[in-house]
Amino acid sequence: MIRQAAIAIVGLCGLATPAFSTEWINCASPDGGASFDILVGMTDVIWVAGMTITVGDKVWATDPAYGPGDPVVVGQAFEDAETLRIDAVDPAVTTRVAELRLFKASEAEAAVHGGTLRIPGHGAWTVSCSGP
Repeated sequence: MIRQAAIAIVGLCGLATPAFSTEWINCASPDGGASFDILVGMTDVIWVAGMTITVGDKVWATDPAYGPGDPVVVGQAFEDAETLRIDAVDPAVTTRVAELRLFKASEAEAAVHGGTLRIPGHGAWTVSCSGP
């Protein structure tokens, strides 16, 4: 019986998967007219798990769980030590919906992100971000 329990425990360990931490980065224009919120995975590389984009009454989201709106997917996501670039595209990957371009800076425990958000056909804004 002990042997069967040990085998069962070893078998269940094989089903375990690593946990990934995710956090939101919320970017908005100073007037609140446009925003780009990104759910990113805390891994060694950029991993966009979800996003919500708004301009006026128009909303796009990668999943209804992140808000109502038209569906979008990640077109590209690139991050290095100084920049973060993310494009949102329509599900058919034929039309760019939004472009987020950020610069990053940090000192000790403080970190800031700021840059531009462009939504073709709607406008372009400077944005500042809060989050990890």
